[in-house]
Amino acid sequence: MSIQTSLKQARVRAGLSLTDAAKQSGIQRSNIAAIENGRRDPTASTIEKIARASRVRLIPVKTDGRTSVAEASTVLADAVRQNNVRRAYRVLVQVADDLTTPDPADRFVLAIEPPARISPEWDAALAGVTEWRLNEARLPLPSWVAQERGNRGWDWTPPLSAAAASIPVNLENVPEPLRERGVLIEADELASV
Repeated sequence: MSIQTSLKQARVRAGLSLTDAAKQSGIQRSNIAAIENGRRDPTASTIEKIARASRVRLIPVKTDGRTSVAEASTVLADAVRQNNVRRAYRVLVQVADDLTTPDPADRFVLAIEPPARISPEWDAALAGVTEWRLNEARLPLPSWVAQERGNRGWDWTPPLSAAAASIPVNLENVPEPLRERGVLIEADELASV
C-alpha cells in the first residue's frame, strides 16, 4: 500500500474531512488531496504532519516480501470491481499464506491496519482468514477483525465457476473463524501449492 493510500485511510478512519486535516496539519487542503490522489509526492515532514493530524504514527516494518492485509485488500477490491473472482480469490489465498510467517509479531503487524471495504462477503472472508491465522499463533485480534462478523447463514463461497459451486464443502475442514462468518472455504483451499 502506498504512503498516500495509508494517509488517506488514516484520515478517513479519524473522521477528518480534507478541510479538517488541513486545519490540524497546517497543510493546504488542495495539497492533501493531491497527495492522497497520487498527484504529488509528499516530503517526510508533510507525511508526519498529516499523520499527526490523523492521530497515527507511521512505523517502518520489515515484511520480507509479505503483503499486509490492508495492502492486499486494495488489490482484492480492484479484482472484485473488475469482476475477476479468480484474481480476488488468489489474493485471499496470498493473505492466508502471508499470515503464516513464523514470527508472531510480524503476523500481527501485517494484520493491524484495517483493510479497504470490498463487499460484506469478501470483508468477512478477509476477517475470517486473518482471525484463523492470528489464532494459530495465539495473538490478539485487531479491532477490525472482531467487528467484521459476517453472517453465519450466508454459506458463501467465492463464485469461481458454476462447476465449483456444485462441489460440496466439508464443514469440518472450514476454519471456525470463516464458518462463523458464513464463509465456506476449506483450509486446504487457502494454501498455495
